[in-house]
Amino acid sequence: MDLRALTTFEAILRLGSFQKAAEELQFAPSTVTLQIQRLEADLGVSLFVRDGKRMVASEAGRWLYQEASGLLKKIGSMRQTISDFGTGNGGAIRFAAIEPIASQTIATIVADFCKLRPQVQLSMEISGSKSIAERVRSGELDFGLCASPSVNLMLEFEPLIEEKLGVLMRTDHPMAKKTCFEVNDLAGLTILLKEQTCIYREISEKILSQSGQNPFFGMEVGSFSVIRQMVKAGLGIGIIPMYKSLELENTLVIRPFVDIDPTVAIGLVYKDSNTLGRASLLLMNALRDLRTTEQLQQCSTSHPENAKCASPAAQSADHA
Repeated sequence: MDLRALTTFEAILRLGSFQKAAEELQFAPSTVTLQIQRLEADLGVSLFVRDGKRMVASEAGRWLYQEASGLLKKIGSMRQTISDFGTGNGGAIRFAAIEPIASQTIATIVADFCKLRPQVQLSMEISGSKSIAERVRSGELDFGLCASPSVNLMLEFEPLIEEKLGVLMRTDHPMAKKTCFEVNDLAGLTILLKEQTCIYREISEKILSQSGQNPFFGMEVGSFSVIRQMVKAGLGIGIIPMYKSLELENTLVIRPFVDIDPTVAIGLVYKDSNTLGRASLLLMNALRDLRTTEQLQQCSTSHPENAKCASPAAQSADHA
């Protein structure tokens, strides 16, 4: 069944005449007549009967009109949806990000993206780097924002930002008077650590191992938000990424390490950009702006006194 002929037939019934249909479709009247003749020949039935000087729909024609109207609306909707896929104004995005960058930095970017493209169906999950990378590899996620994945997964990784870890504590903590920390200062303190599978836990353990001793008591907590609340309640200290927004005026502060530089690269992880939808590519481009904008405000750049935090070796070099 020729779609153009069906469109012409629907227009004739809707507008009430061959002539009006020809005008709307910008066809010659002879073209409209020819299309209806071909449609009737294809179906083997007359769609119009003569009523005096007028042509009116036959019983078969009236039934076809009802069906054709719904079908053509559906086809129009399909065309618009496919077009939206191509422009990035439609489709679906499935991605995941780690904390705290998800809440502290990219939430606003994602919200602005969704406001600009309300027809896009977006699913944003919060998970760990290892899980995100594995799910990107399996195709469950279009892309992820996390630490560098294992080379065995054969995924693309684009570093966007570098997070520095510091020590979160109450402002009335005895160590809060120090502008910066040394690893040995952690000895004997109650330290709140992320779960074993977290990249930040791995880095924290490296920090602690460098002290050459293990006289501390560590507690495993699976959420930076919970760590923050527990520190606020007076339970120990936390080793966390240095975001200014995680501090709390007159209550919580983050101090950098002076004798080590604990950092982790966070970036986009994906399998093959050629297989991603236009909407996913546009959101990834928006996230890439993290490399060149001031949207990421880390605590280390927010404390002027941090410039004074230098290791004894570095200070000696300055004096030399």
